[in-house]
Amino acid sequence: MYGMEFTEIRGFGVKRSETLKKNGIETVSDLLTVFPYSYVNLNDVAKSSVSTGKGVVTLFGKVAAQPTVKYIRKGLFLTTVVIVENDGTEFECGWFNRKYLKNSFPAEKEFYIIGKIEKYGKKLSVSNPITIPYTDNMPNIYPLYRPIKGIPSNVFLSAMDAVLKNVQVNSFIDRHLAEKFGLTELNEAFFNIHRPSDMIKLEQAKQSVAIENLSCNMALYSVVKQSGSKSHKYCGNIEILNEFLNDLSFELTYDQRKALSEIVSDMNSKKKMNRLLQGDVGCGKTVVALSAMLYAAISGFQSVLMSPTELLALQHFETAKRLFSKYNLKIVYLSSSLNAGEKRQALSDITCGNANIIIGTHSLIREDVIFKNLSLIITDEQQRFGVNQRGALENKALSADYLIMTATPIPRTLALTLYGDLDQSEIKTLPTRKAKTDTRFVPNGKIKDMLSYIKNKADAGEQTYMVCSRIDDDELVSVNNLYEYLQKTPLKKYVGILHGQLSDNDKEAVMSRFASGDIKVLVSTSIVEVGIDVPQATTIVIFNADRYGLSQLHQLRGRVGRGDKDSFCFLLSDKLKDSAKQRIEYFISCNDGFSLADYDFKQRGAGDFLGTRQHGDSVYTNINKDLIDKAREISSFLVQNDNFKNSISQSEQTGKILFVKSLTMN
Repeated sequence: MYGMEFTEIRGFGVKRSETLKKNGIETVSDLLTVFPYSYVNLNDVAKSSVSTGKGVVTLFGKVAAQPTVKYIRKGLFLTTVVIVENDGTEFECGWFNRKYLKNSFPAEKEFYIIGKIEKYGKKLSVSNPITIPYTDNMPNIYPLYRPIKGIPSNVFLSAMDAVLKNVQVNSFIDRHLAEKFGLTELNEAFFNIHRPSDMIKLEQAKQSVAIENLSCNMALYSVVKQSGSKSHKYCGNIEILNEFLNDLSFELTYDQRKALSEIVSDMNSKKKMNRLLQGDVGCGKTVVALSAMLYAAISGFQSVLMSPTELLALQHFETAKRLFSKYNLKIVYLSSSLNAGEKRQALSDITCGNANIIIGTHSLIREDVIFKNLSLIITDEQQRFGVNQRGALENKALSADYLIMTATPIPRTLALTLYGDLDQSEIKTLPTRKAKTDTRFVPNGKIKDMLSYIKNKADAGEQTYMVCSRIDDDELVSVNNLYEYLQKTPLKKYVGILHGQLSDNDKEAVMSRFASGDIKVLVSTSIVEVGIDVPQATTIVIFNADRYGLSQLHQLRGRVGRGDKDSFCFLLSDKLKDSAKQRIEYFISCNDGFSLADYDFKQRGAGDFLGTRQHGDSVYTNINKDLIDKAREISSFLVQNDNFKNSISQSEQTGKILFVKSLTMN
């Protein structure tokens, strides 16, 4: 039942509901797909454990004394509490700037403590640990979710418990088929992921959810492929397109010309185009896509390009306006950030046919967006959209040509399996550039030298991205704490901040200031990963680099070196395990996105390439070829399933969950 609101859950008022939505959790179905990033097996924690003073450990003990709050300096407080184990061993837990925790540790209350323990003389200390209060009905396996600022962990857990108790998840896959392939019933699988009773059931549940998601994605492409012939015929003067290409300030590469030729050939055929266009960072997919949109426009048809973020959509819009300035075309932009008057005008232009080229975000799939003569649909960074969102846009014009783009090269094995029903174009050759990008690992002892380098570059007018994996985090370098730190350094006058919790208008304003050079150092999440083009940006710093897949690191590295100046990509991480160290070393030595994609697929599974690794979940980490092949076989049955086809055409009513037929109340 998609009508269930967060405000119906105990502990969730309007404010906390809005906090969830700012973090991309807009519906109950979204909440269900915020999977734990890790688990703690509490059976393995001895009630009389002996502290070793090394590494990350899970301890058990009781509060020995009332917590204290100590003032360190302006804006910095330390909250500490002493925990004593059953054998009498004491250790001190400490948190910075979390004064509210003073009331969270009543005397004699027992807790599990998870964190990195250090030994200073005879004193044992744990900084910023995760704490789990002991109760009589503790689960054997405790789920750990990434913290969301403004929502206490116990409130989040209660919300998830309420959803799991009151909502039934219904699968597209018939039960007899699920049993044939050894899949856990989907509702049970969701429960076992969030509240596992043992590790075997947890792993079975992860595989079942991953296969269901994959099979629905595959079936979508098959349904699109089967949609047959088209009702429109392109009749535009191809010489106008050639003139446009000749007027560009650069020459297309061989791969760009080949890809565009394949696309135009598909458009001119009687059969609907269903093509995947993928390429390495900076390969020039956008100009290929816009060229196809121009060909549709001069043939008298509308085309639409849907991007996953406001920033990327705006950049495409501005690029289109600049490249098509000499042509008499109406280019319309649509997103949720437009005011009511702007939206009405945009919708009117689209409906009456004044708009030739339409560019926007997922706002394009709203019911009130009605096209007059749409012939070409393009989705950019397709892996960031769910089945329903892609299906909803496809449903706007059933006979339209369909082009899917991704700047994250997909491993060949995965591409042939997942997108086997689509024709594929690849752009591997990169435009000739004067600038080179040098990638280096920066040890902790060299961070001050790095900041001095960035300051010198800013003084000279060059710009820097500083990317963090989290907006707020007590353990990792986060956007907010890095921004606050830089405010106390000589870089203070240069720094701006950007992350997903800002309003669309604020994000646009920050990026405009960065693009104009007003902001020299942009502290951001990986929201800048795709499509941001600032030629004066010559340095990117990526904190906790081991937290990213290599393809995502490559995307981030591609934000620099876009002008005529040599650039640097600096990678930082506190401590690298052997496997992570090998991955980072390979990344430093390799600048080929396709090679990096193949390496990452073997090392980390398919999550990075499916748009599923979010909120710290680990459900999709171990997707391998055998599992994908199984999903492919199931998808062939789904293609014949009328419920699945109807869901695609009714996707706006079915909510944002990627692969579930419906939610009903228990």
